[in-house]
Amino acid sequence: MRTVADIKIYHWSEIQDTFKGADIFLGNGFSININPALNYRSLFERFQTYLDSEEQSIFKKFNSTNFEGIQNKLSDALEVNTIFGHKVEEIEKALQQLKSGLLSSIKDLHPNYSLIDPRTIINLSQGLDWFENIYTTNYDTFLYHVILTTMDRFRRDKIIRRFQDFFRADGINLRFTDETINGFRNIYYLHGALFLYKEQEMTIKIRRGSKTEELLDLIRLRVRLGNLPIFVSEGRASLKEETISRNKYLSFCRSAFRDSNDRLVIYGFSFSDSDNHLISDLNWNKRKLAIGLHLSGLNDGKILQKVRHIEKKLYKYRSREIRFFDSKTLF
Repeated sequence: MRTVADIKIYHWSEIQDTFKGADIFLGNGFSININPALNYRSLFERFQTYLDSEEQSIFKKFNSTNFEGIQNKLSDALEVNTIFGHKVEEIEKALQQLKSGLLSSIKDLHPNYSLIDPRTIINLSQGLDWFENIYTTNYDTFLYHVILTTMDRFRRDKIIRRFQDFFRADGINLRFTDETINGFRNIYYLHGALFLYKEQEMTIKIRRGSKTEELLDLIRLRVRLGNLPIFVSEGRASLKEETISRNKYLSFCRSAFRDSNDRLVIYGFSFSDSDNHLISDLNWNKRKLAIGLHLSGLNDGKILQKVRHIEKKLYKYRSREIRFFDSKTLF
């Protein structure tokens, strides 16, 4: 019988040279490592404050803090009631409340940039120098500030390679374009971000005017003006795929993720069913993988269970084709 002893879990320093210049895929664990408040339980508790007593009773009956799992149940209820010709207004309202409440909760819990230790962003910028392109499923603003910090470092040292995320200045706006810039590394927001919104079928990135201007304040202003962020929060992977397919920018990002043959380091990604569309892309175009494991508080049985879960998801890979490492040794 296979045991944890049979699984080689590396320290990042042992494999980093093999993955020098690889792409990196950042999941929710990346954000939680910066700000523990951006975890699902805290988000759900804040979400409850946006509901009246009747709405709270609906969501409490699910006995879950998993937003995506609740969305699955509501989506199934909507589909069944539609088939039988029953009224679905309340279900549709609950679905919309779930999405808007989650968005508001993230905005509330997300720290202002002025409250983040500058060394945290600088260290991340320096740590990401090791990698080429970045793919992320996070909605927060941390990478926005990493891009700006890396730009500041480039001004002092031209050896530093900057990031671009396919948004170009057009008047006061930053508009999406699929054109690359030679010499830059690329960032892809696979599920959108708080600072992206849609305007007349165009995807726009909020532009921070000065270093003293809080990005979160600009995001709140856009929301008050009716420009909700592009925010893929559907519970089922199939529904996420539908949302992505309807947006040119999100489709562009997913195609880049699916079609790349470059080596890939995965950090903070849980391989949950709700992200099966991205896992399918990994199986579609096999890349050399290094996968970070969050091991804190896990016994041997739980570690083995986590590894088996990932290997089952990545069914196109043999176990020896994946390098596992302790995620806390990377950043």
